[in-house]
Parts: sequence; structure tokens; C-alpha cells
Amino acid sequence: MKKFILLMVFLLMIGSVYADEISIESVFSNPREVAPGEDLQVSIDLRNVGTKDIENVAVKLDLSLVPFAPLDSSSEFVIKEISKRETDSVIFNIVALPNASPGVYKIPIIISYENITKNALISLVVQAKPQLLIELVKSNILYKESSGIVTISFVNKGLSDVKFLTVTLEQSDDYEILGSDTIYIGNIDIDDSQTADFNIYLKGNGELPLTIEYRDANNNLYTDNQIISFNVYTKEEAEKLGLIKKNNSFIYIIVIVVIIIAIILFRRFRRKK
Repeated sequence: MKKFILLMVFLLMIGSVYADEISIESVFSNPREVAPGEDLQVSIDLRNVGTKDIENVAVKLDLSLVPFAPLDSSSEFVIKEISKRETDSVIFNIVALPNASPGVYKIPIIISYENITKNALISLVVQAKPQLLIELVKSNILYKESSGIVTISFVNKGLSDVKFLTVTLEQSDDYEILGSDTIYIGNIDIDDSQTADFNIYLKGNGELPLTIEYRDANNNLYTDNQIISFNVYTKEEAEKLGLIKKNNSFIYIIVIVVIIIAIILFRRFRRKK
């Protein structure tokens, strides 16, 4: 008899908990990923899985520790009543702050009703594609059939850090790569830059096809192809433009030869006298 009474008490306790149970059925965010400064909607579906109607269900997003803020609405809503076995929804309009760093953020949800408080977590993704500005810094290759260093800069002008940046100079008939064809640069912070030097022997046009691979703050992989161009002249054109000193050795040799001949002729002339 005692065991029977204990069993009945246990079943009544379970029934009383189950009688007023609110659960999160689903959570949607639109869009799924948001850029810094952009807004989104978070829709939360709540289901009354109990056996009685529940009134005054308060749902709150705790945005105190994440880079989000309410947009034209509150961060807390109250549903007047959710009938037993029924579902109701709340929609929050929020914005990712302009200084939000890309990443995955966990946002607490607090649900309160009938002196009961439940906590849950949802995840929102802040995503910003890195923007690399790739430019020629300098080149000491001024004419064809010469070797030198080409320096290329990579500037991160986006809203996300660049990670694991690798640059590859593709093979071409226009040049011969004298050093490494692949350079690992690593990470570039926002509003920062790095450079890469390629040592080549130029045989044709001054165009360098590059393959760039990197990842963003959320570890997404990006691959870009760029062509860096620089001016190339013939040796004669470079001399005319004053980019290189003109080779006057041939003229010097002629002058020396003329002087020697003049001296010889002068000595012969004096002997005849």
C-alpha cells in the first residue's frame, strides 16, 4: 500500500510538471547570416505540450553580452495565452551593431510563465566577406631579358580579418620564376596590409597571374585570381626614357682607338721630318 501511494504521488508530480510545459519548437533567423550593421528577424515558435492553457508567457532575448540591439521593437514579448497542444510565435527585429566582429554568437532566451523560468540558447552568425585590395608596390624590372624583384601588396579593407593567406604566381612563357612560386603571408587584420616579393626573369609582357587563397573569421575558404600588370620596355626605350643609364662603352672604345691612331700618325709624321 505504501509503495502504491508513493507511486501515485510520483505520477501526480510528473503530471503537474507536464501540465504546464512550454517548449521551443523551432527558431528561424532571416537572413541566416547577417553582416555588421544589417538587420534581421528572429522568429521563435513556442508549443504548449501540457494539458492546460497557459497565460502570460513572457519571451525575452538577452542581448546584453552580444553585439546586437532591438530594432523598432522590444527585446521582450508577452503572449497572452497558449492553448494546450497549440503553438504560438514571437518575432524579434534586431540589428547587428556596425562594430560586430564576424563569428557565431550565442544568445540566451528567457521564457517565463506561472512562476516558472526556462533558459535556452540560440545562435546567430555575423558574416562579412574579406575585401583584399591587391596592388603593385614596385618593380625593378625595367626591360625585357632582365631579372628582378616584383613587390605586391595585399590590403585588407573589409570588415573581417583575413586568415591563412597564400599567394601563388602561376607559370607563364613570359617569365621564369627564379625563387619560390608560392608565398605564405598568414593573417592580415582589418585595415592592415602585407607584401609579397617574387623574383623573376622577364622574357615577355609584364603580366603576373596570381592565385590567392585565404579564409575569413568564420573559416570560410575563398579563392581569387588576379593579374598584376607593370610597364616593360625594350632596353633602348628604357635608355631613351632615362630609366637606365645609356651604355656608352662602345663610344669610349672608339674615342680611345681614335686617340691611339692619332698618336701613332703624329709620331710617324715627326719622324719623317
